[in-house]
Amino acid sequence: MKKTSLLYLLVLSIPVFASEYFISPDGNDANPGTISQPWQSLSHGLNQLMDGDILTLRGGVYRLFDETNLSTINTPNLTVQGYAGETVKILGSYSTAHDTWQAYDSNIWRIPADQLNSDPKGMFNGHQRVEHQSDLDGGRNHDHVYNLVEPNHWTKADVNGNQCFEDNTGCYIYLYPKTGETPNDEVYELSQRGLPRVAGNGDYFTLRDVEIYYTQSSPMFFEGADFVTLEDNVFGHISNGNDNSYAVRIWDSEGSVVRRNRIFDSVYWGGTSNSKGVSFMVTKPGEPNVVEYNEIYDIPGRSAVGTKGGTSNLIVRYNYIHHVYNAFEPGSFRCVWSSTNNDGCQETDVEYRPAGDWRIYGNIITDTEVGLRLTAYDEDNDNNWLYNNVFYNVQSAVNIGWDGTFGTVIANNIFINNEVGIYLQSGGTTTTVNDYLDQFNSHHNLYFNNSHADIHLRPNWGGNFYSGTPYDLFAFKSAFNQAELQSISVDPHFINTTDFYLSENSPAIDAGDGAYWNTSAVHMGAHPFTALSDVIFLDGFE
Repeated sequence: MKKTSLLYLLVLSIPVFASEYFISPDGNDANPGTISQPWQSLSHGLNQLMDGDILTLRGGVYRLFDETNLSTINTPNLTVQGYAGETVKILGSYSTAHDTWQAYDSNIWRIPADQLNSDPKGMFNGHQRVEHQSDLDGGRNHDHVYNLVEPNHWTKADVNGNQCFEDNTGCYIYLYPKTGETPNDEVYELSQRGLPRVAGNGDYFTLRDVEIYYTQSSPMFFEGADFVTLEDNVFGHISNGNDNSYAVRIWDSEGSVVRRNRIFDSVYWGGTSNSKGVSFMVTKPGEPNVVEYNEIYDIPGRSAVGTKGGTSNLIVRYNYIHHVYNAFEPGSFRCVWSSTNNDGCQETDVEYRPAGDWRIYGNIITDTEVGLRLTAYDEDNDNNWLYNNVFYNVQSAVNIGWDGTFGTVIANNIFINNEVGIYLQSGGTTTTVNDYLDQFNSHHNLYFNNSHADIHLRPNWGGNFYSGTPYDLFAFKSAFNQAELQSISVDPHFINTTDFYLSENSPAIDAGDGAYWNTSAVHMGAHPFTALSDVIFLDGFE
């Protein structure tokens, strides 16, 4: 009934006289916007749209640097999409194609930065990121040229090589090119901006079938809009300096879906903490937000799917996540900002948003430092369920801090070829395994060939990652009654380590707890049903 009523409301909300308009790099804004006479600029096209309209982009390259009137989108039921069968690329960057690089010394070249509209935070040569030379002393800034001593690095400085800050006036882009590169033979992209923000009245906004590269802060920012759909897009090469970099940024939303996208290379100068993939904040109570069927990689920070706080009731399923620092991080509570909230952030405040209640299943996580991170300092982040996933070649598949989150379920997963399956980690207080057992229920998992331990206790801050007590599954089950019930330690016999399907003779077949799927038994791993015919990755990534 609930789904029916939502569909009914959606149908009622779409105007009868919705129109489809077209833009093309070869169009003209004086045209009527038809398929035969398209508009040219994104800003003109977006500014013409009314409730329910569709803006279809013909194939080609659209440069946001050339757009002069990109305004906040605050109209419901809009769709922006690429034309079927054509490749649409939206670039948030300034191109150096028409610049002439001048030699500064034997290794370093430069061009003026005056022509840039914004302080650039990222530089690229095609899909190769040029590393930023950062000054992290007291902030995150461009560095002096005398510190530009390695190939494939850049900075922004004045005519004498002294670091510049936000203003571009009188400044230059300095480049120590990659070995073998001559700058005037290359075309570099300097990140500048993203698409406009979608605000609170922009419910049911859909973005599909476009590729967005070289944006600053985020490709697009959704704040207050509900039931947003982002599908079949590419979001890549996002940069920021002294602030967060988001590949997908959705605040204060419910019922939004991020599906079948390729998401990669989101980096800020400070390194780990604020380089983010798909990120939510202060989600509304109501319909869950969903992240599904995406490929997410090259995210050096926290996390591939994470939060800036106050994100609960999130479904994360059927994603392929690899080469990231951290795959999942439910985070802590947070309050929606309000000028009238003067008591901090209290659970009784109307602005309060809890964390927790994530459902994470059907995912494949490889070549990653941490899979699921549940830190000790998280608050109101309980009842996260991690089931039917594969963790392969990960340092620690599940990292649990002491006395932080409770009600964690870890079931039907396969932990294989990692350093550690489950890592129990305390801070200043010395702990034992028993101190953690009231925080999580782990059962029906498969552990195999984890090089350091299946389960590891690091009792306090002392030592390093390997300090403490490592357990293999048998020793852990023997030492702690009722722990890891029905878990096994055996080769799962994957057909391959690309999609991690199980062979017909796999011991993981029908060895999982079917309660999470409303049945008696399922397979362990990311494919809980018939080994070669389940639909988890149908229409998903290749």
